Formats: sequence, C-alpha cells, structure tokens
Amino acid sequence: MDVTPHPDLQRALELSSQMLQMARAGDWAAATAHQSECDRLLRQAPVNAAGLMVLRRLYQDQQELLGLAAAARDAVEQGRARARTGHRAVSAYINAAGSS
Repeated sequence: MDVTPHPDLQRALELSSQMLQMARAGDWAAATAHQSECDRLLRQAPVNAAGLMVLRRLYQDQQELLGLAAAARDAVEQGRARARTGHRAVSAYINAAGSS
C-alpha cells in the first residue's frame, strides 16, 4: 500500500496553501494566479489512500478561500454603497446650490 500522495497532489496542496496565504493578505491577484495550475494537477493526479488526506486538506483550503472571497466581495459592495450615497448627497447639494 502506497502511503505517499502522488507528487501532483502534493504540488496542488502547496499551491493551495500559497493561494490561501495571499487571500488572507488581501492579494486577490496572487491568490488566484495558481488556480488553473492547481485544477490541472488535481484532474491528472491519481488518488491513493494518502491522497485522500491531501484532498481533504485541499477541500478545507477551498472552503476558507470561498469564505474570504465572500467577505471581500461584501466589503467591496459596502464601499460601493457608501460611494453611491456620497454621490447622491453631492448631487443633491449641487442641485440645491444651482437652483438658489
């Protein structure tokens, strides 16, 4: 019985860990840079018993990444909402000043 995960799974885990670190730091360009390579490695790697543990860890990383992405998306949306409110306030002020 093989107790070592396939090297492609090991590499995918390394990439996933790097992606997660970059996402935690808010560097989304770097966090997504390795996604296609990680996906490719996962598609081609055979899975043995040891590989199942790697897949479990990859799944946990992906769940955390999704959570971080959702939080970042929400923060961007809140910023956009504040900007829209500010824009409306400035427009109302300009309109009021122009009609005086």
